[in-house]
Amino acid sequence: MQFKLLQFYKVLSNFSTSLISAFISLLIYQQTGEIYLSVLCLVIQTLVNLIFSVALKNWFYKKPQLCLLLRVVPIIASQVLLIFINASPILIVLACAFFIGLNYALKYTPSEIILAYTTPAQSNAKNIAISRFSEEAGYVLAGVLGGFFLDNLNYIVVIVISLSLYLVSCIPLVIFYINNKKHSSFNTEEVSNAFIHYETKVQDGRGKKVCKKMLFAYFVEYFLISGIDAIYCVFSLLVYINQGSFLLSGILNGIFDALYGLSSIIIPKLDDKFDLTIWSSISIILMGGCSIILGLYAGTILSFVCYELIAVLWPFMTIFVHQRMLMKSKILGISNDATWIKQLGILSGNIFAFVFGFISVPVIGIASAVITVVGGVTTPINEERTRKILVDYLENNEITNEKQ
Repeated sequence: MQFKLLQFYKVLSNFSTSLISAFISLLIYQQTGEIYLSVLCLVIQTLVNLIFSVALKNWFYKKPQLCLLLRVVPIIASQVLLIFINASPILIVLACAFFIGLNYALKYTPSEIILAYTTPAQSNAKNIAISRFSEEAGYVLAGVLGGFFLDNLNYIVVIVISLSLYLVSCIPLVIFYINNKKHSSFNTEEVSNAFIHYETKVQDGRGKKVCKKMLFAYFVEYFLISGIDAIYCVFSLLVYINQGSFLLSGILNGIFDALYGLSSIIIPKLDDKFDLTIWSSISIILMGGCSIILGLYAGTILSFVCYELIAVLWPFMTIFVHQRMLMKSKILGISNDATWIKQLGILSGNIFAFVFGFISVPVIGIASAVITVVGGVTTPINEERTRKILVDYLENNEITNEKQ
């Protein structure tokens, strides 16, 4: 039941908040005429997200539903602050970035934690695909309608619509939290049978060492493949700088999210029949190449085609890596830690790419391309390495090797 409620929340909350949040960097540029302020907002919000993701770690594990409910505070604050941006642009951008970062910290990791709680350890990529599709379903209409509203309606009217819909999306979470918070199994990790068998061993020195190796490997992997997240965040800004239309940026994002959602449904079916390791690696490398075009030729037909191509290829990466990460981490009983470290890797990679925007926004595309291509090359290596680490540990090969 919680899985279904999470999907309902994702659809409506993503739709409501994205009416504004998908265009914040564009709005800052429109109101101030300063590109560096849009880049500053991206860097600060990501840094704040990273800081709160570390500081609120225990909350994410114990009360993820409450974290999602508390998002309403930073959502209201960030959207209302933008109304006063012309009064003091730098201060308002910094304050707005703070609340956006807090909002994202309360959103992404808690949502992934709930997904980990509600996804059986032996499941395939299907549940992850459904979750990704739900996310994109909310974004699709928001991209088009948000762009249209901002081009034709008063900004304050759009804020009222956004906040009203978000409050409605929270109702199922409130009901579920109240009805289930006293259950003994509420917010507990579901683990595999292998973990139950090896539970005592995971607590010893060798087990902790293996867990640390696994978590570090996935931090590095997500740091590298996060380049696509970075270029996705700035492409709309680049299009707006070139074309001056919220609607065009919204339509491109709407098509992107629709293609991403459809691809997320198809990929698990392929994953059930084929080993997608090499295909995922190739897809990541191709997305890195597309990132260069997005950075250097934003606003052209070629960049639009490459942008939508990334939408089709991206689930090869997100579903493949996430599904294998959850599968391995559940065996060790560390799926929460893996989900958390995934977010830290993504945020660190985004900060790395965003800071290049102070040189020039298109350079973000080049920086994103570089780390993405490296990520594409190393992903199969990392997956095989983490698999071997886990297998060796479960088969006691580490004990043998240490004696030798």
